[in-house]
Amino acid sequence: MPRTPKAPQPTFTEPDPAALQQPTAGPQSARPGPRRGRKPQWTKLKPTIAHLYEDINDRLTDVIEATGMGLQETFEEAINTYCDALRPPIPAEMPEDADLKLPRDPNQPPPGTPADRPTAPPAVVRLQPNTRARLVAACNQEKMGGKAVINDAIEAYLDELDMD
Repeated sequence: MPRTPKAPQPTFTEPDPAALQQPTAGPQSARPGPRRGRKPQWTKLKPTIAHLYEDINDRLTDVIEATGMGLQETFEEAINTYCDALRPPIPAEMPEDADLKLPRDPNQPPPGTPADRPTAPPAVVRLQPNTRARLVAACNQEKMGGKAVINDAIEAYLDELDMD
């Protein structure tokens, strides 16, 4: 059986210079349909940094695992319970224009002073604006910083739950 000759392969030729130019981008089309109609709900929450003492942090972790509550829910409940227990109690509903800036501890020891209780790494919890306003009001009423009031509130709440 005789062999059939292969078809000749095309040889390389220089491409047309006009074909090498990149096409210019045309106008971008608008996105179809409207974007999200409302803001997500979590943006109303106020991030709060909590510097808990290690012993309180360990107890809190155990309680969260035992009860199935979330960190935000536990903080909300603890702060609101604490504010209700103060004398005079902090109002349950704070005004819309209430201060949300947590004060620093006015009796803070000078830098370099050894800590009396070790603290766990800071945690960020997002609080409802009303709860955050109640926390600030409690700090001002008790003349303590945010760290002290948060630790006191969490510790009192854990004591109330009586879970060790």
